[in-house]
Amino acid sequence: MTDIKQTDMEEITIATDVLVIGGGLAGVRAAAEIADLGYKVTLAEKSAALGGSQQNPGALFGLSAEEQRTVADTIQAVSAHAQVDVLTQTRVAAFAGVSGDFTVTLATAGDVRQQKVGAVVVAADFTLQPLNAAYGLSLSDGVVSQSQLDALLADKAAEARLGGKVVAFLVGFGQEGNPLVMKRVMKSVAALAAIEGCTVYVYVNNIKVAADSLEKLYMEGRSKGAIYFKLTEAPHVSPDGKAITYRDLVVRQDVELNPDLIVVEEALVADAENRQLAELLRIDQDAWNFLQSDNVHRFPIQTNREGVFVVGASRGIQDLPAVWTDAENTAMAVKGFLGNGTKRVPKGKAVVDNGKCTFCLTCYRCCPHGAIYWVAESNKAIISPVACQTCGICASECPMDAIQIGGFSDIELKAEFLGNLAGGAPRIVAFCCQNSAFEAGQMAAQFKMTLPAGLQMVKVPCAGKVDLDYILTALAEGADGVLVLTCHEGNCKSERGNTYASWRVEDAQRMLVEAGYEKDRLRFATLASNMGKEFSTLLLDMEARIKELGLSPLKN
Repeated sequence: MTDIKQTDMEEITIATDVLVIGGGLAGVRAAAEIADLGYKVTLAEKSAALGGSQQNPGALFGLSAEEQRTVADTIQAVSAHAQVDVLTQTRVAAFAGVSGDFTVTLATAGDVRQQKVGAVVVAADFTLQPLNAAYGLSLSDGVVSQSQLDALLADKAAEARLGGKVVAFLVGFGQEGNPLVMKRVMKSVAALAAIEGCTVYVYVNNIKVAADSLEKLYMEGRSKGAIYFKLTEAPHVSPDGKAITYRDLVVRQDVELNPDLIVVEEALVADAENRQLAELLRIDQDAWNFLQSDNVHRFPIQTNREGVFVVGASRGIQDLPAVWTDAENTAMAVKGFLGNGTKRVPKGKAVVDNGKCTFCLTCYRCCPHGAIYWVAESNKAIISPVACQTCGICASECPMDAIQIGGFSDIELKAEFLGNLAGGAPRIVAFCCQNSAFEAGQMAAQFKMTLPAGLQMVKVPCAGKVDLDYILTALAEGADGVLVLTCHEGNCKSERGNTYASWRVEDAQRMLVEAGYEKDRLRFATLASNMGKEFSTLLLDMEARIKELGLSPLKN
């Protein structure tokens, strides 16, 4: 087998305009950074003004006056930037194409426009969700959300209204929370404690202070007289919010507080429109509806599609410094992807045999990178060499074997694992993902760990390239055992290559049993690239099991 030679390259022209979806703090900063690099940017914001849903960022992010001025200056600079086309009250209505050649349809009030872009940056805001219901409370004059308190503290008359009052916060029982939630609370606690006669109590589960200056902010509130009760269970709150009771383990009795005002925590959650954006852009989400899967290979700002990036709250809850860092990272990633509008890519990265292709769209549906499209004139699949990440899932799922991956074609792979099956005992073929198991195997070999004498490692671009035919052919041609070794769940660079591989192994094991052979001759396992010892243990266990079963009955 041979890898694609870097000299076998072709140059492809791509679009260099960039679409930024979301005009909140992350989107504004990303647009400014990208435009400063010389790229034309369209900034689409669904609301009537830049700043998005975070119209009061000072209170939301706990910003200083200087930081708030920086935010305002950034919004103003983007609005006047010659390279930025700002569109408010605008949403993405349709999205098509492949990396470097996207076609986006934008719907504004009374107008629809279509344009070509080479890259997309998603900068959705998070939304605020009061958790009063988690405490059995309704918002009222005596029970307010954190945002309502922020507005109250912004009022110059706040001191007169809150002086002499008892204020209680409920935090961390309706959600696990995060440092940004605690920063908002602690800022408010310090502000209230500074008001003459205002007494502040905080009922909290876990105090999240794992961020810059939070420990200092916590101590500031304490020094001004704020009292924190760290509890493992939520206190009992009367339905009218007039009494809060908790069990004090020191004095061994219930302690009741009668506050004038209760402040309930707010959850910071993903934008409700993220699901629709994910479907339009064909990008993955995590379990909490953010637009980035929990995959180590995607961090910090990558998605499963080349040329589609996520920043700020579109991928997780972050404070302002982290949002700014995301924007800067994205600008550099956009520059690295778009360059000057041309990309050099390997020839034959993935090739479709039009004579075999029946246009069943199997490849289009299973491609985890959105790299496959078609043209109406030919009704044949086309694989973008820019978007394709050569995982080979499409090639192994194609029912007509119409797709071949450069350097990992069926002929090359079969020649490799069939070339050394004669003689020896037992012969074990291990199909190894090049990003994990193959490196673990190399590590085991280099560190002189014990490995079976009859082991034959076969490097594949992704375990998703190991199709049923490879497994059954290896067994039919004399392998005594076969392993398919993939990345751990959530660590696959192709997102779902390990999933497809596990399905095929299960299918092959069923066929073996139906044909009267032991299913233990075929095994599926996951490994990381640094697990050389585990690789050795796994292969030796397989060798021992094959010896118990005896050599393959198919050997000549």
